[in-house]
Amino acid sequence: MKLVSTMLFLILMAASPGFSLRIQDQDSTSTEPNYKRVNGFNGYLTLDDYPYEHVQIWLNPSGIPSISEMPTMKRGKTMGAFVELWGCKQNAQGMCNTRVNYTIYKPDGSIFATRAVRHGELLIRKQAPSKTRKKQGRKMESGIASNQSPSLARMHFKLGKDDPDGQYNVKAKVTDLNADISFEIELNFFLR
Repeated sequence: MKLVSTMLFLILMAASPGFSLRIQDQDSTSTEPNYKRVNGFNGYLTLDDYPYEHVQIWLNPSGIPSISEMPTMKRGKTMGAFVELWGCKQNAQGMCNTRVNYTIYKPDGSIFATRAVRHGELLIRKQAPSKTRKKQGRKMESGIASNQSPSLARMHFKLGKDDPDGQYNVKAKVTDLNADISFEIELNFFLR
């Protein structure tokens, strides 16, 4: 039993973006289509059929992260696509300028929905208030969003009775306008 528990914990650690993706130092050569890292700028796409709870957990990650399988979505239920971003380049005023353009494709390849999320619409996970600390040779106040503070771009959507069964594809074009970096990440879900 102890071996099974240990293996499950290791699998959760390896599968969780909070543990595995942020410790990578080099640009991603990952074969996972929902994660990419380019010149230190990272994007990770997830889907959730409990989007409001997803946001609350993301803003206050005090518990153990939950991992869900490839989602099978339900008709008439609000769902969410989420891109977590970190490592953006700051401009002279210390501000990032990122954008996420979502496109959801139906099983036949036609577009189901689109949404552009600009930097001002992102949720930013601020660091817990504490003392001033040094980071890379400079002072940094806790609670101030920096290029290392994760941000979250979200898109909520709902599939109705007339939407076809099958595999849908969510693509997110992620852009850091200050660094002139752009990449695409994607993830599938099923409607049955």
